Amino acid sequence: MTVATNNLPTFEVSLTEGKQTNKVWYFFFKSLLNGNPPANEYAVTPVQSPYTFVASQRGFLIVNGGTISLIQFSRNGSTNYTTGMTAGCFPVSAGDSLIIRYSSTPQLTFVPQ
Repeated sequence: MTVATNNLPTFEVSLTEGKQTNKVWYFFFKSLLNGNPPANEYAVTPVQSPYTFVASQRGFLIVNGGTISLIQFSRNGSTNYTTGMTAGCFPVSAGDSLIIRYSSTPQLTFVPQ
């Protein structure tokens, strides 16, 4: 099943077409009202421990499985905060990072928001 995305039309796209809302803008507004996600979730493959995930956009990183000893959060890349959790769903903004230390590879899934 293909999920419609709610990408913002570029400034070149006129809001109106004649006396009606341009269909590109109409579908954008409709997707916002329907709560359509901006993109589908995708798997993230950690390369080595510690693995640093840097969010390219706002969303959630789901961490489960494997043998995890520590998960830290950083907003500025230099100050790390221990989450106190070794699995779960972590909200992130663009540029935020999660540092994951593990001895057995966990499963990571990013869900854009």
